[in-house]
Amino acid sequence: MNQNTTKGRHPILFSLMFGILLTLLVSIASAVATILELGDRGIMLAQGCAFLIMAIIVTVYMNKKDRAMASFGFIKPDLRKGKATLYYIPLLIIAVVQPIMGGFNLELSLKDVLIVIVFSLLVGYTEESVFRGIIRERLQFKGTVFYIVFSSLFFGILHMANALNGTGIIHILLQVINALLIGFILALLIETTGNIIPLIAFHFLFDTLAQLTSNAIVDQEVLAVSILNVLYLLYGAYLIYGFMSRKKAGSANLSI
Repeated sequence: MNQNTTKGRHPILFSLMFGILLTLLVSIASAVATILELGDRGIMLAQGCAFLIMAIIVTVYMNKKDRAMASFGFIKPDLRKGKATLYYIPLLIIAVVQPIMGGFNLELSLKDVLIVIVFSLLVGYTEESVFRGIIRERLQFKGTVFYIVFSSLFFGILHMANALNGTGIIHILLQVINALLIGFILALLIETTGNIIPLIAFHFLFDTLAQLTSNAIVDQEVLAVSILNVLYLLYGAYLIYGFMSRKKAGSANLSI
């Protein structure tokens, strides 16, 4: 099926199916690992296998003959463009909030750390390729605003399951808002820069540092999520302002 045919046949349904497929694979892997009582690391390994399968599917799809990886945002970063690079500084701040507040888990073995790194890399590549790569490419003809709203809501909804593990209404509410806002920020960023590679790097770094953070962060979880949500709101306002300014001036999207 070529690109034009896909766009003409239910692109929204196609996008929904791609995201649901990813969630379904991970859910099945988690359920199997839980039934087999494999423990936390076993569940992570099972989920990693699911992400690996999806990563292969995603890569094969994006490398079809009638497409170029650049159309999905895979563009070589140009660090000489300092103004563009500044967009990513807040991401570094966001990524280190949890380890700064809770410290690192020094009880983890080298094996545990390696598992976390590989797992986070698979998650970052796969989720960004789906939500900020494939879905964006499929919905480009619907317009920038539609894509940002659709993808951020969809990304948030599919990540709300994690929030339901919370023990209090405040915890759940903050986690739900967190999922929606991070999806919104990343959608704004891909529309602002057109480059998915820094987003994959951030996703990988954020997940890695979060999983290497000491369990002491649990006692400050509400505060940590609140801080992250405030950062997302401020960052989102900054990106929207820049986006609207360029749109008003009729400038083209920034490429790095």
